Amino acid sequence: MKLLAKVVLAGDGGVGKTTLIHRYITNSFIDSTKITIGAAFHTHEIETEEHSVLVQIWDLGGQEQFKQMGIFDRYFKGTSVSVIMFDLTRLSTIESIYEWADLALGASNTKIILVGGKKDLAGGIIFNEETFPELFEKYDFISYHETSSATGEGVPEVFQSIAQTIIDLTLEKKSL
Repeated sequence: MKLLAKVVLAGDGGVGKTTLIHRYITNSFIDSTKITIGAAFHTHEIETEEHSVLVQIWDLGGQEQFKQMGIFDRYFKGTSVSVIMFDLTRLSTIESIYEWADLALGASNTKIILVGGKKDLAGGIIFNEETFPELFEKYDFISYHETSSATGEGVPEVFQSIAQTIIDLTLEKKSL
């Protein structure tokens, strides 16, 4: 079965959203990217054993000036899966998870995957459900992944989780 779904990657500027997408699509690392102005758009097919999932990926620029423009809620409309990303080396970006998740859920009936980026630079920082139980309880994330776009660690798992969530949502709708 071939499926099509909209996916949004959101999080503060510089957390690694663009490099995560680039690593997954090209299997290579770009260590310097320009800031994403507004939003960037990609399409990619994720193959699973039984399904092919074509995802339309919206990569939102996370700089404060873009958030203040008040346009991001439009990007979340019709989104099946939202990936909220933070930087394991800048724990201040964790606080923005609430803002991004509220924005996503306020604009769509989306499922949320949480991603901590730059694991290769984090120096053993531990972030998990036990560290922030209220965050995990409030948003009921589909999954949590720690990734490194530099090494590729955890990157395929994020996109497999996206595909599996889309498959599950599609099968759930068909059974209603």
